[in-house]
Amino acid sequence: MVEANQSGCLFVGEGVVLKGNFAVPDIASVSGVVEGDLSAKQVIVESTGLIRGKVTAESVDIRGEVAEQLTASRSLIIRSSGKVGGSVHYAEIEIEKGGSLHGDLHLI
Repeated sequence: MVEANQSGCLFVGEGVVLKGNFAVPDIASVSGVVEGDLSAKQVIVESTGLIRGKVTAESVDIRGEVAEQLTASRSLIIRSSGKVGGSVHYAEIEIEKGGSLHGDLHLI
């Protein structure tokens, strides 16, 4: 868990809907909904989280859902409850049993 007072981070709580494009210098943790593009050093999508747009990060950890396009320049983990759809660009990928990935895969 990330400390709530950590600077350079974005926290989207459950029930919150953000629309727009966001550039986050450190960690973006999503329990609500992001409609738009999100770039960060690390993106964490919690089980209630949904991102509709382009996600770009060094590492991405998904328990919720990402739709459209995802780029993980270092690592991508899709947990057992995670769902990813669209175009996926990755350096390293791990998919837990139960996790789903529907789309195009591109090794970078």
